[in-house]
Amino acid sequence: MKKAFLTLALAAVAAGASGQVVQVASVEKVSLPQEIAVNIPRVSPDGSFVVLSTNTDNALYRVSLAGGSPELVATSGSALELAFSPDSKAVVFKSSTTDRNRLRYYHVQSVDLEKGTSRALTSKKRHCASFSVSPAGQLSLADGGKFSARSFSGAKVKSARPVVGINRGHLEITTPDGRTRNLDPQGRGSYLWPSVSPDGTKIVYYLSGHGCYVCDIDGSNVRELGFVHAPQWLGDNAVIGCQDQDNGVYVTSSSIVAADLDGTIQTLTDPSLLGMNPSASADGKTIAFASADGKLYRINLK
Repeated sequence: MKKAFLTLALAAVAAGASGQVVQVASVEKVSLPQEIAVNIPRVSPDGSFVVLSTNTDNALYRVSLAGGSPELVATSGSALELAFSPDSKAVVFKSSTTDRNRLRYYHVQSVDLEKGTSRALTSKKRHCASFSVSPAGQLSLADGGKFSARSFSGAKVKSARPVVGINRGHLEITTPDGRTRNLDPQGRGSYLWPSVSPDGTKIVYYLSGHGCYVCDIDGSNVRELGFVHAPQWLGDNAVIGCQDQDNGVYVTSSSIVAADLDGTIQTLTDPSLLGMNPSASADGKTIAFASADGKLYRINLK
């Protein structure tokens, strides 16, 4: 009864938002073991599970959105920059190690979720390579000014798309011709959370002290989306993220929001849930997010 009441109440919050970007069917808490404190969840393309990082270790885990026990994916990895193969059978992510001199090194790694096998896609370096995965399964890598494109099986592909990343606060782009440059659509600043839209034509990013923006892949046609932290694409024409507030020590309120490219923002969850770090399935039907206190939730879209 309590779960049904929570679902209806949260759906009412979403339906009452001033502008509508998506249609929310329900918001549900995912049942997990108490020892799992979720930090960043990334939902699979088919919307059936997430690969997530926790607040307690550096590992990655696979968890069904129907609930249940977590399965270890990797002992070291970041869900902040993690992408799936289109068939949801493999993931690629950034991993790190620390040497005896306490220097941290990064590399890009992939894991076959069915076989449990993993392989390093780049060598370990102080500055990690960036990557991008297209809806067709083309994995593009930008590694120290070098560009390569493969399928998840390792086969060469004929077409590829640019890769974006952050380098010392700059929004950096590497194109398939191997050219790397600072894009910085709004000049010098501190850029965060960049990613390429599924169709490869646009970039979403956050500029510290200013807000969330979308631009064309060449840095032109900048559009403001408002205060949206940790933006992630929801299809080609909308993003999701969070609007959070804190008291300097911990998060006091945070709502999951959706924004279209005209800047219309829709609130999807009550701020008391402390929703953070959302991601959306490729079919646009499921959003997964964590709460600031380590809970996992799913939003079902119509």
